[in-house]
Amino acid sequence: MSDTAVAAPAAGGSEAAYVAETELQAGALGFWGNMVQAVTHIAPGLNILLGLTFIVSFTGVAAPWAYIIGGIICLGVAIVLTQLAKEFTGAGGYFLYVSRTFGSLSKNVGARTGWITTWLYFLYDPVAVSSVCAFTGLLVQDTVKAQYGVKISWYIWFFIFLAVVTVFTLFGISLSAKALLLLGGAEVAIFLALGLSGLASPGKGGFNVSSFNPNNLPSVHGLYLGVIFTILALSGFEAVAPLAEETENPRRNLPIAIVGSALIIALFYAFVNWGVLVGHGTTDVAKGNFTNSDQIFDLGRRLWGGAWIIVLIAAVNSALAVSIAIQNASTRVLFGMGRVRALPRWLAYVHPRWKTPWNAILGMTVLTICLGMALGTGIGPVNEFGMIGIVQTLGLIVVYCMGNIGAMIYYGREKKGEFNIWLHLVIPIATSAALVWVGWKTVEGLHPIALNNPFDYAPWIAFAWFIVGLGILAWAFVNKKEDWLAKAGESAHERLETPEEMAHRPAL
Repeated sequence: MSDTAVAAPAAGGSEAAYVAETELQAGALGFWGNMVQAVTHIAPGLNILLGLTFIVSFTGVAAPWAYIIGGIICLGVAIVLTQLAKEFTGAGGYFLYVSRTFGSLSKNVGARTGWITTWLYFLYDPVAVSSVCAFTGLLVQDTVKAQYGVKISWYIWFFIFLAVVTVFTLFGISLSAKALLLLGGAEVAIFLALGLSGLASPGKGGFNVSSFNPNNLPSVHGLYLGVIFTILALSGFEAVAPLAEETENPRRNLPIAIVGSALIIALFYAFVNWGVLVGHGTTDVAKGNFTNSDQIFDLGRRLWGGAWIIVLIAAVNSALAVSIAIQNASTRVLFGMGRVRALPRWLAYVHPRWKTPWNAILGMTVLTICLGMALGTGIGPVNEFGMIGIVQTLGLIVVYCMGNIGAMIYYGREKKGEFNIWLHLVIPIATSAALVWVGWKTVEGLHPIALNNPFDYAPWIAFAWFIVGLGILAWAFVNKKEDWLAKAGESAHERLETPEEMAHRPAL
């Protein structure tokens, strides 16, 4: 492990390719493997189905504007992240990035800051699989019952979905990438077809481009709120960072996948959601008659008749794909932290054949079952999905902001010759301010004192988690359990691929 490594040339043809020195499967992923990891982690299908009507409640028929502006903000965060991805290669993701960049101030400061940032990251990614599987299970249960009169409990669907996710993450990252390509490709194709069908067969109001007329926005305040939730709908592009050690030419492929996925999905959202609104009928949307996700299924029935079930299949595809992508990313972070003993060492165990972090994957599966059963049974899958979503938002904001601050510190102190005022100062500050605004508006809309519903507990859960993290750091300091501090910001060495690896270069 080291802080620096030789720069990798572009991959292609018979040119030399660089991979990390790692216990994982080095060079298993190429550019497209990273791209499908990022795109599926964003979960475009689920976000259209579950998020569009909510965003329309703030922005009306002009909802695509919220996606465009939110996309610009997320693209800014993605651009800053590429400045870290091209410098550091490792499985820890933001743990590595924040530890190393804040390490410019002091190695111990960097390691502790990286640890507490990643502790808050655990509120974002690892807990998400439980809420996605539980919510999607309930969605399938209710939809199948309403359409066919057959009730299959969401508990059964939950365990079916989780079994699929676990299998496709245990048995090799290449298998995961192929599954993500299949599931993500189907998800994107189906919702793109739905949007195109809506444009071809519009509802009340006919074919029009009123969604792109800013004068149709109800208010500037409504636009702010819409943008808040589009930022959340676009998060996930960072999920390729923890896969750096399994990526061929990571310093080249990761930055392109990070920016490319954020840009492509922002445009995808704007176009498909325009098509859905036109298909439903912009006149009805303007009257406030587009209020729940079932209306997207209704649109599928009007346009495709009995084939509407494809929309439900796309939603399930999206849930499975995002869960696999989340598990891939989260378990590599756990692996990276376990390897330097910032978390228990057993998390760093790698299966000798499949080259995946088995203990981390199995541990996450157990966590998913515990959270899914406890919260899903206690407050219901819908409330679990909403509450965890808010907790995720708060954790994500801190993680993104710390990455932005770390980039400013690193390029301001160690890379002065490469410092760019836009990349390393203006964009990080502007996007961090936007994210803090998102956090404020998220909490402002809750009732953290009255605690009227499960959602209101979310800020307290995030705050309590932060305090527990500080307590763990304090305990480690008092009991001299800080040997890991010296290794927290280390990147993996990079080397040329072997002839055998070159003969089996990744298809994705």
